[in-house]
Amino acid sequence: MNDAASLAAAFKGAGPIAELENKPADVVAGYALQDAVRAALGGAVIGWKLAQTTPAAQAAAGIDAPTVAPLLDGMIFPADHVFPAKAFYKPEAEAEIALELAAPIEGPVSPDEVFGACAGFRLAIEIADTRYVDKPAMVPSGVIADMNSCGALIVGPLMAMDGYEAAVSAPVTTQLGGGGIVESLPPEGRPDPLAVVSFLSHFVTERGETLPAGMIITTGTHTKPTPTGPGLVIVEFEGVGKVAARLDVPWS
Repeated sequence: MNDAASLAAAFKGAGPIAELENKPADVVAGYALQDAVRAALGGAVIGWKLAQTTPAAQAAAGIDAPTVAPLLDGMIFPADHVFPAKAFYKPEAEAEIALELAAPIEGPVSPDEVFGACAGFRLAIEIADTRYVDKPAMVPSGVIADMNSCGALIVGPLMAMDGYEAAVSAPVTTQLGGGGIVESLPPEGRPDPLAVVSFLSHFVTERGETLPAGMIITTGTHTKPTPTGPGLVIVEFEGVGKVAARLDVPWS
């Protein structure tokens, strides 16, 4: 079984993998393997996930740009979704803002143009996950290949863009499955969602793709990614809203 097939099988519950036969040597090779995993998984692209979306996060990872992966059919869920046992391997909870497009983006655009293309924003929980036994050993290129650690995206109702500024500056908490609370990252550690989607517009254009209307794009975490056990996970943007999901026990 080649690396793409192994990762796709792990996505489908075959268990985490200890190593890749040919670990991607750099980010370019990581995206090439991601493309092969995407093809092996199949399914329509319904959104995008970006990670390492601040300079501090990129410096910590030893990279110089956000990392990207498509969200495929079956990866986005409504608020209050209940996940069954073994839905994840090593879930981590993150508080995010996802932008939803009303108009297609068919080339590189500025943050202001992103704003104009949006139908609105959604508060979101990202459950990041890994298909590797030892994720840190896989370095960024290996994580990119693993669909950028996509697990699931749980989204709240669509909110009008006139509430966007309040959301991006609001105090944020993530309540973990065991009841622990993770507070907001400092302002310099929180992403700028419009700039993140502007970056994505350049990224997909270089790859010959576009961002159709209806895409849901999640733009990076506002709280530290933190392992979560089973239970109710709640993300709250103070004064704006909250979104919740329930996790059962992970795969073991």
